[in-house]
Amino acid sequence: MASSAIVGALACQKNSFLKTFNTKVVSSYEFVPPPTSKDKQNKKQLQPKELKYGVEFEDTILFPEGGGQPFDKGTITILDGADKEIIEVNSILRDKLKAVHIVEKPIEVGTPVQLDVDWDRRLDIMQQHTGQHLLSAVFDTYNMETLSWSMGDEINYIELPSKVEDDIVKEVQDKVNQLIFEAHPITVVTPDAEGHEIDTSHLPDDYDQTQGIIRIVKIGDLDSNPCCGTHLSSTSQIQSLVLLNQTSIRGGHSRLYFTCGQRVSKLSSEYFDILKTVSGLQLSCQISDVVNKVDQLNTNYRKANSTISALSKELANLKAAEVFKNYRENAEIVYVYRDDTNPEYLNLVQKELLTMINADKECGVDLSNKQTLVLFNGQTATGGMVKILGPKAADISAELKQRITSLKGGGKGSSFQGKITNYEKGEIDSVIRYLDSLV
Repeated sequence: MASSAIVGALACQKNSFLKTFNTKVVSSYEFVPPPTSKDKQNKKQLQPKELKYGVEFEDTILFPEGGGQPFDKGTITILDGADKEIIEVNSILRDKLKAVHIVEKPIEVGTPVQLDVDWDRRLDIMQQHTGQHLLSAVFDTYNMETLSWSMGDEINYIELPSKVEDDIVKEVQDKVNQLIFEAHPITVVTPDAEGHEIDTSHLPDDYDQTQGIIRIVKIGDLDSNPCCGTHLSSTSQIQSLVLLNQTSIRGGHSRLYFTCGQRVSKLSSEYFDILKTVSGLQLSCQISDVVNKVDQLNTNYRKANSTISALSKELANLKAAEVFKNYRENAEIVYVYRDDTNPEYLNLVQKELLTMINADKECGVDLSNKQTLVLFNGQTATGGMVKILGPKAADISAELKQRITSLKGGGKGSSFQGKITNYEKGEIDSVIRYLDSLV
């Protein structure tokens, strides 16, 4: 029985630039994916998943997921039929030393096939992966070890042990791009060829090092690391690398975001288009003036908010004085409705009213035992809030729950507070009519 090439010695690992490859099927079977951690936590009976098939070949140019690199995408063309049927590859997984191609239908053992890799995607992945190796190698010279890395669809990141100062970020970017320009060769060797002990601590636990092959990716004399992924043959093929922003994460570590290769020009164009739209259509200024324009808008925004806050407090004071006057004229229930979703105004009314009550001990207003205050706001689509203070809080809140479908909340004794996710049609008018009948 024919066997398949092992991961570590696949055709795609020996020559990452192969775009098409002829081989034969050596195994084809129903594929049952291992349960995920989420599956294991789900105590209910799992629903049967869509049937897939695992196919192994004598060799493959389609890389299985591993080493921080995603699996390739590509197609299988059946060569022993007149129609040359083409089958899409859903994914390629590593099962210990085997590369398993996941497809929608079985392929008979012994069938000759042609494998074609999605080359544009492969080249992009190699630019990001090799770029990461080079970036990490430069950071090693600053005694900053790369703790982990992640490849995204547009932007990648490396995790470093601490935040990197802005001047070092610029310095590292310049050094990386100089090394790209210098076109250092990238080669793959084995520990025997390397001639000294290799750190294999980052290899997967299920990879049999005694039967498998440990590949060492070397970038000239700059870097040497075990890696199973596909790589470029020269740093010049990375084209360029740009360091973007960084974010702080657990333990004082930092994620430094970057992108490489053809993504750099694509991202530059996208960002420029955004700037052009913002400057031309929204800010009415030149791109070079965007920062100053935004600073000016922020200043005006803060001033406007300050003015709005002062006016809201003034209006709330007037409304609180009106409510206070109604209570002193023997009103037992007063309500305030505001047609917006911001609770600030109603909170200010409550605060100003309580200040007036506490300042006049002889006023006879008591929101615990005598008078009741109803505050509510909101709009039909966005909902709002309800707050009730006073001895009638329980009765009124019970009635409001009958009239407002989404009202949720509670309280103790002479208080109630609730949230409304949205008002159904006519509910606000219904509440106002009800409250009008009480006053």
